[in-house]
Amino acid sequence: MTRILLFFLATLLSASLLFAACKSADFLYTRDGKIECGGDGEAIILVNNPQAADPSFAELAAFIKADPADAREYIEDGPNAYVCADFAEEVHTNAETAGIRAGWASIRFTGTKVGHAINAFETTDKSLVYIDCTNGRSLKEDTEDAPSWDTVAYIEIGKRYGILHIEQVESAPYDYYAFQYGFYTDCEKARLEYEVLLNIYNEEVNDYNGEVDGNVYTIGSAEEKRITTWKERLEQQAEYLNQLEEKLGKYWYESEFSSHIVEDIYIHW
Repeated sequence: MTRILLFFLATLLSASLLFAACKSADFLYTRDGKIECGGDGEAIILVNNPQAADPSFAELAAFIKADPADAREYIEDGPNAYVCADFAEEVHTNAETAGIRAGWASIRFTGTKVGHAINAFETTDKSLVYIDCTNGRSLKEDTEDAPSWDTVAYIEIGKRYGILHIEQVESAPYDYYAFQYGFYTDCEKARLEYEVLLNIYNEEVNDYNGEVDGNVYTIGSAEEKRITTWKERLEQQAEYLNQLEEKLGKYWYESEFSSHIVEDIYIHW
């Protein structure tokens, strides 16, 4: 009886190994063996260029900004569905065609079965860089006229998923730090402070306009000096806010998953 059981287990093991060996090399598989698919239900297939090479970050940024993938409309359902998996597949194909080695990466988040797909690039000067070109214009009203959705993704296991526009990362004076998760949180904090200051400024401008509207002030009078001082202070605040906006960028980009905690990420090269 023991020999029969051992033989049966060995047969099952052999069959399991045979099944694993028969998986198509063209398909991408999740950790639990499921095929990665796009919005239309078709399997994601990566076409690699054997001549492709790792880029510098400057080369990668130039390619990403020129690549048209992020201009596509995000379509969640229907026969023309086009979701994050499709965006990442298109960027991968375009990069490999351009001679840039690219990865297709799947992200799992804590507490949800919904995942996300982005791209990964091993740069020659900034190590591993994640790129998310998924169009998220429908997420925020103030990004509807954004010129592009070419973003650098910031990923740290156990922390929220974050993105910054690639030009903001390019212009950062911190070099390597600009690719660390702490840089993203610093930018997020600065953006929140900017929005608070902007709201205070706008409220004060409304108060100023309401007070001076229709009034005439005698030059040299106490009231004229008060209004002039007030105006000069508002002008200084406006200049400071403009400098902050130039540093932070006109738009604050958020992903559909910006509130999600990253559980793990798996890169297919």
